[in-house]
Amino acid sequence: MTYNTSASKTIFTAVILSLACALQAPASAGSNLSSFFDGSDKGSIAELISGQRTVSVNAPAPKAPANNPRPDQGFRNLEGTKHIWPDILFIRGADYAEFAYTMSQNRDRVRHMLMQEFGDIMIPMAASNADMNELAKTVAQIILTFDEMHNKHKDEAVQGISVSFENQFRAEIDGLYRAYALSDDQRRVDFLYSGAPVVNDVKAHSQRAGLPMDIFNTMDYVLYGSYTLLGGANISVTLTVEKIKTGETRTFEVSAPINDAMRLLAGKFFDFFQSNDYADWVNPQPNLQWIPAPPTQPHTTATIAKLFCRGQQARFPYARELLLASQGTAYRPGGIPPLQENDIYMILDKQRWDEQHYFFTGSNGEGTGGPVRTSAGFGVINGAYWCVRGPVSREVSFYEDVYALIRKTETPQNVRVALECILFKLGDFGAREEFSGAFPTVEKAVDFLSRQGYTIQLPD
Repeated sequence: MTYNTSASKTIFTAVILSLACALQAPASAGSNLSSFFDGSDKGSIAELISGQRTVSVNAPAPKAPANNPRPDQGFRNLEGTKHIWPDILFIRGADYAEFAYTMSQNRDRVRHMLMQEFGDIMIPMAASNADMNELAKTVAQIILTFDEMHNKHKDEAVQGISVSFENQFRAEIDGLYRAYALSDDQRRVDFLYSGAPVVNDVKAHSQRAGLPMDIFNTMDYVLYGSYTLLGGANISVTLTVEKIKTGETRTFEVSAPINDAMRLLAGKFFDFFQSNDYADWVNPQPNLQWIPAPPTQPHTTATIAKLFCRGQQARFPYARELLLASQGTAYRPGGIPPLQENDIYMILDKQRWDEQHYFFTGSNGEGTGGPVRTSAGFGVINGAYWCVRGPVSREVSFYEDVYALIRKTETPQNVRVALECILFKLGDFGAREEFSGAFPTVEKAVDFLSRQGYTIQLPD
């Protein structure tokens, strides 16, 4: 959660007032807004608007974040339609392309470039016996004039971007509501009309040093942002959404060609507010503790990896345990980072051979034998690994017991066929299709095994 206790007391009112007065003082809007963020000295609202002073406006004390695994639920507040201040202020930031170009030029190179430009014009004219002193002055002035005109045109080119961004953003939001055929009642956010009573009230009180909080009762969010020139027609745009009653913020960013920026930014904003709530992640393996490989040796042989895990009073995970944990990512309870593409992981599974098995990801896992198999055909494997502490689940134990029975030399062939059929119909990693039709159902195979004296308890 982006939450700044000291800033929240002043920022949201400052932003609204700056927006309310943007038409009256467009030249100073950026500097006024910046003064709130740097926490400088205080004054009246009138001085703020004129660009002479800054002002502090008291707001309710921010609420402590709740112990909620989904913090955006409170920020979004999905009940009913929430209202947004009609104006969006986009402040021009740096020009990264100009900065990179300038910093890449040393003094000698700049001098050489200028002399080259000057010489390319002067040398041909010198051959025509022109007055070189006067000519040099004229050419120098022409070069300076061209540079000034370039800078002026560049500044003029970006003067209307903020207004264009504001209108295009609103149009893109409306377009998304139409594209998904969402009615007005299904809108979770909407922009206030510029002539709405709350907007008029704020503008009418814009010269006061403080504003009563009840003036914002029908307004929920205010938007403001900045844009940075990246070079060519590319631009980076940030949009901050501030919740007026708490001062909490959420920020979105896109980097794209300028004609695509608002469409992409509106898409992120729309998804954030309009997307459905889903059930929270539930840790599927709460009894397991995960231990990462040491950063100095993230890939190694199975022998070295086992030694490390034993030193941590842990073991290799089974393939099912590894996959379930990776689905949670490193940001949810019981989760680990997603498995790397085309990597090989140590696991504790044993299928038809009583030797070390590995879990192959990506294209390697699509080969014959499936993703769980031995090192056959790979030689010595230096793989990635995790260690885990905790009991083995009933499901994992079931598959290990089935494979252990298949590995036994004294197991009758018809029993092996029934077991292989069960593995295939349950969708196990190492199942063999050639046995899939041995029995019509898993239950029939289990019944057959029971009559052969083998009790099979299927996992839930």
